[in-house]
Amino acid sequence: MRCLIGLLLACVATASLSAKREPAAPKPAPTPAGVTLNPSSWNVRYSAGMPDHPSPLAGMIGWYLDFPNASGSVNYLTTAYTTPMTQTQSVTFTAQVVTTSGEPVFNFMLEPWNTCTAPAHVRAYIEQFYSNKYDATYAPATYRWWANPTAMLLASGVATVTMPLAPDQWSDAEGARGSDQLAGFTAALGHPAAIGMTFGGGCFFGHGVNVLDGTARFILSNYAVQ
Repeated sequence: MRCLIGLLLACVATASLSAKREPAAPKPAPTPAGVTLNPSSWNVRYSAGMPDHPSPLAGMIGWYLDFPNASGSVNYLTTAYTTPMTQTQSVTFTAQVVTTSGEPVFNFMLEPWNTCTAPAHVRAYIEQFYSNKYDATYAPATYRWWANPTAMLLASGVATVTMPLAPDQWSDAEGARGSDQLAGFTAALGHPAAIGMTFGGGCFFGHGVNVLDGTARFILSNYAVQ
């Protein structure tokens, strides 16, 4: 009996050793940090004559908004995003502008002091928490960052735009490059509060756009940090 018990224990020990020798399963490769496309999670901010959120696309991933007429403007569209980012990553979005009537003109001349002539664009935007609030309006300039010069021209058509998170490719609320405000840029990437896009033209990236002489729709089908 003792021999039988000893033989069984030896078999168990051998099996355990064999199991320990098996190589560990490979870890899955990291996936891109997705940004939600749920329209109710995106906020229309600092705008006039606009709904609080964009509208869902029927049967499709993404959302849309209709540009306002001369009585309004669309300025910021953002969603909460708190995943730390690094300078080795990039921000990519795919969007489409659709003419729905007439021959729309994308108007950015909404303020008398906007005297520059750069056409209307939409560009990627990153915002850092300020005083633990989801609002950086009165924060230091380095709490808000825009892709610069990369942007999407507002005109009928579809585009995929990729912006590397390199400091010289982004500028803050006072126009300083991330390479000149490296500590602030790095802090914003490491402690983001919101991500998204802003609409503007002329001298300002986020002072708003509306449409004259027609109607148009903006459709977002992808937004990712990777």
